[in-house]
Amino acid sequence: MEELTGVLEQLAVKLGTTTEYLWSVLISQAKISAITDLIYIVLNIIIGIMLYKLHINLSKRDLYDEYEEPLIAVMVIGALVWCVIFLINFFSIGGIINGFFNPEYWALQKVLDVI
Repeated sequence: MEELTGVLEQLAVKLGTTTEYLWSVLISQAKISAITDLIYIVLNIIIGIMLYKLHINLSKRDLYDEYEEPLIAVMVIGALVWCVIFLINFFSIGGIINGFFNPEYWALQKVLDVI
């Protein structure tokens, strides 16, 4: 804990502020970061739904048969990119929960990451 206090004091001195102000900024940033991550997850889900609806629409109109390989390749690449982004967003759920319900822990984690 002394190491944490020392890092906060050094950072506060470099920024020309107090450790209390710096800590309050970190606490505020926890909620902002949680909201940003939540927006990313919601956007990812919306894009996933749109991608699925596009797939259904293309299947119903038999466009997969008509434009076989290029269209299938584009849809597979789109689905893979969506999956990777979804996994990245999925692992931010812990940060979202901490940002809303325990911002002090989130701020502590950020400071410890610097150490």
